[in-house]
Amino acid sequence: MQESEDDVNRQIYIPFNTMSDLKDTQYVDGIWLSYTGDNQLAEKGLRETLAAAHHFRPSDHNAIYVANLMSELRQFNILSLALQVLLSLVGALTLGIAGIGLMNIMLVAVQQRTREIGVEKALGARRRHIMLQFLAEAMAITGVGGLCGILLAYLIAAMVGRIPFYSALAQHAEAADIRLIISPVSVIVATLILAITGLVSGMIPAIRAANLDPIEALRYE
Repeated sequence: MQESEDDVNRQIYIPFNTMSDLKDTQYVDGIWLSYTGDNQLAEKGLRETLAAAHHFRPSDHNAIYVANLMSELRQFNILSLALQVLLSLVGALTLGIAGIGLMNIMLVAVQQRTREIGVEKALGARRRHIMLQFLAEAMAITGVGGLCGILLAYLIAAMVGRIPFYSALAQHAEAADIRLIISPVSVIVATLILAITGLVSGMIPAIRAANLDPIEALRYE
């Protein structure tokens, strides 16, 4: 097993006639081809050349198998994109549920602190003061939740990175194991989205608290 291109300790060169003692050398098993330009044009040219030499139709994929790594990479990118879309939908749904939960918590807080709000207004607090107070509380709850989520993500990434995959099958193959790398850009974008969600979720309870009549609020039991 060759684990890297420069691992000369795992390569053996033997004469071609000696190889015929080990297997049938009349037919070539495979050809590695490097090219420049369009991979589909290179595959088409390869099929047409071999078809003309061995008398089969170039469109006959059973006659010759071509492992086009670029086509396989394109399929992998499609699967990766589909997985990203799925995870984005799951994340959006989770974020929406969290936003509704935060809004309910803040509405309950406004109801339980109605008399406190009335006292603050009686002492001279303006609407913007009450609104900023509850918005700050909502953002504080959001910030704590977001920080815990980021720490949990890094913890899971570190734990998954310790699981041996390819290195359990071959020596000195740790570089082929799965590594979960969290992009700083993703963290920044997630933080911004979380801040907007906390702001929107806390806005309605903050407006409701700011619009309370101080007289009615003082009478509230």
